[in-house]
Amino acid sequence: MREEIIEKIIRLLEIAKNKEWTPWELQTELRKFEKNVVSVGDDLSFTLKLNGKLAVDEEALTRLGAQKTKIYPFKRAYRFEHGFIAVEDKFIRISRNLKPEELSEILLCID
Repeated sequence: MREEIIEKIIRLLEIAKNKEWTPWELQTELRKFEKNVVSVGDDLSFTLKLNGKLAVDEEALTRLGAQKTKIYPFKRAYRFEHGFIAVEDKFIRISRNLKPEELSEILLCID
């Protein structure tokens, strides 16, 4: 993933961690920063729509401690010690529980 996209996603995570939001408040706040925020879940994870179809290096994610899981409707989801990511086509869902430095490493495994 390109560095400017990674920086943008890290900034969205920082906003999400900034305070205790309701899902709709967080969605409004994230969309002020990035118009491609599609939704925010009850768990305050957020979903972004990116430009191209996303490819995942599952071996690299496994080395980072990922375990495959299921998060409907995403077919590819990975749980880490502090949260999860899920990827489907052009969409990525990111748990607000991830640490920024952890998320940065994870995003390097997604293209």
